[in-house]
Amino acid sequence: MELGNLIQVLSGGLAMGAIYVLVALGLYITHLTTHRVNFGQGDFLMVGAFLLLLFRKLGLPLGLAIMAVLVILAVMGWLLDRVAIRPLDRKKDTLIGAYSWMLTTAGVALILQNVIELGFGKTSQYSAPLFSSKRDEVVQVLGAGLFLEEILVIVAAVLIVGLFYGFMFHSRWGKAIQAVAFNPEAAMLLGIHTNRVKVGVFVIASILAAIAGVLIGPIVTINPQMGLVLTIKALIVAAIGGFANPVGILIGGILFGVFESISNYVDSGFGDLYPLLAALVIIAIKPSGLFSERSADVR
Repeated sequence: MELGNLIQVLSGGLAMGAIYVLVALGLYITHLTTHRVNFGQGDFLMVGAFLLLLFRKLGLPLGLAIMAVLVILAVMGWLLDRVAIRPLDRKKDTLIGAYSWMLTTAGVALILQNVIELGFGKTSQYSAPLFSSKRDEVVQVLGAGLFLEEILVIVAAVLIVGLFYGFMFHSRWGKAIQAVAFNPEAAMLLGIHTNRVKVGVFVIASILAAIAGVLIGPIVTINPQMGLVLTIKALIVAAIGGFANPVGILIGGILFGVFESISNYVDSGFGDLYPLLAALVIIAIKPSGLFSERSADVR
C-alpha cells in the first residue's frame, strides 16, 4: 500500500471510529448509571441525521438546524426514560421486569425506523457538507488527498470526547452521576435526586447520538436501517475499550475504525467481517475490555 493510500485509509477509519466512539459513550454513561443501555442508540443517531437533512432542505440556517436536532433528540431521550425504561423499574424484582428494557428500547428503535421510512423512503441519501462549500472537498496532506469533512469530523469528535471526560470527572453533575452509579441509596441520602440523574444520562446519551448523526451525514450515505449496525459496532467498541473507561472507549473506537477501514481496503467483499472476528477474539481473551482497570471506576 502506497503512503498516500495508507493516509487516506487511516483518515476514513479515524472518521468512522470517531462516530462509533460518540455512540459508544452514550451507551457507556447509561450503563454506568442505570445498568441499562438503549439498544436504539444507533437509531437515535439515524433520526438526528435525517432531521438535519430535513431542516436544511427547509432552508434553516446550519446553526439553527443543529440546535433543533439537539433539542429534539434530548426530548426523545427524556421520553425514552419516562416511557420505555422507568415504568419497568417497578417490576425490576421479577425476571421479566429486570430485562424487559431490552425489548422496549429495541421496540422504540423499530418504531423510529418505520417512521423515518414513511417520511423519507428506503433509499440512501446524502446530507449537505457541514464545513466545506462543496461535497467531497479535498485537502492535500503528505501527498494524499483527504476529505475535509472527515478531518473535521475527527477533530470535532476528539474535542467532544475531551469535554465529555471533563464533564464526567471534573464537574458537579459528573460526580453526581458517579455517586448514583456507585450506590443510588447512598446518593439519595446525600441529597442527590437520583431519578433526575438517571433521566439526565439518557438525555446526554441522546445528545451524543444527535451530534454523531449531524457529523455522519456528510461522510456516508444515510438510510433508515443504518441504526442497528451502528449500535452493534458501538457496543463492540465499548466492550473492547471497557464499559467503565471513556478513554478506553476512545482508543477502542480508533482501533476498530482503522482496522475496519484497512480491512475493507484489502478485501471489500469481507472487509466488515474481519474486525468483528478480531473483536470477538479480544472479548473472549479479555471480557472486561482492554482498558477496564481504572482507579476512577466507581463500581
